[in-house]
Amino acid sequence: MLERHIQMLMAATGDYAGGIDGAFGPVSTAAMHKVEARHDAAYTFDPTTTTDHRRRTACAQACLNQLGHDAGLVDGWIGNNTTEALNAFLFRVTNGKDEVIDREREQGFTPPANIPRQRDVAQVYGRPGAEIEARLTTIELPFKLKIDWNLRASVNKIRVHRDCAQQLEAALIEVRKHYGEDDMNRLGIDRYAGAYNHRKMRGSNNWSMHAYGCAIDFYAEPNGLRVKCPQALFCSAEYKPFLDIMESHEWLPAIRLWGKDAMHFQRARL
Repeated sequence: MLERHIQMLMAATGDYAGGIDGAFGPVSTAAMHKVEARHDAAYTFDPTTTTDHRRRTACAQACLNQLGHDAGLVDGWIGNNTTEALNAFLFRVTNGKDEVIDREREQGFTPPANIPRQRDVAQVYGRPGAEIEARLTTIELPFKLKIDWNLRASVNKIRVHRDCAQQLEAALIEVRKHYGEDDMNRLGIDRYAGAYNHRKMRGSNNWSMHAYGCAIDFYAEPNGLRVKCPQALFCSAEYKPFLDIMESHEWLPAIRLWGKDAMHFQRARL
C-alpha cells in the first residue's frame, strides 16, 4: 500500500490536512495517531509495538472501514479484503461513483439443482447478521492451512454455516488426500484467504455469500476478482482436480459460475 494512499484515506476521514505527497512525516504521523485513538477498540493489536509498515496498514484499514469500504479486521496485514476495499475507495475517488462488477453466469456450466440460488440464500440459510451468526459452526481440519495474508500464521479451524460445513470439511480432506502436503504448498492451495465475513459483495449492494457463511477463498492474489481464464492461476491444468473435488462436494468454483474470481468457492448457484 502506497503512503500517499494512506494520506488520501486520512484526508477523507478528516484526520489529515497535509499534502498528498507520499512523504510520511510528522504531519502524517500525527494524523495516524488520531485515527488510532478514535478506532482503538477496533485494533486487534497494540499499534505502538509493531513495525511502521504494519501500523500504517492498520491505519488505512481503520479509515477504509469508517468510509464504508469493508477492509475486515484492523490487524495491519494486507490481505484481499484490504486490497479490494482500497480498490473501491480509489475507484470512487477517481470516477465519482462506485465500481460495478459483473457476475454473469457462464454458459455450459450446470450446477446441481439442490444447491440454493444466490437469490434464495436468505430463505435457505437465514438473514445476514444475528440470524446467520447463530447458525455458524466451526469445522476442524486434521491439517493446517496457511493464512494467505500472513504466511507465518496458520489455521485448521474454519467457521461456516452449519448447512455447508459437512460438505466443505469432506471436500478439503479429499483435496489434501489427492495432492498431499507438499503439492498443496507448492501450488498455493493451502493458502486460506477467508470464509465467513459479514460484508457486502464487492462492486454490489447485495450481501456477499461470505455473509451467509457459504463461501470460502483461497490464494487471492493470482486468482483475483476481475481475473479471467487463462490468466487466473487456478485455471491451470494442475488445479483441475482441486476445482473438481470442491464442485463434487457442492462448493462451486466462481471461475465456473461466472468466469472470474477463481479464488472464490460458494455453496450457492447463480
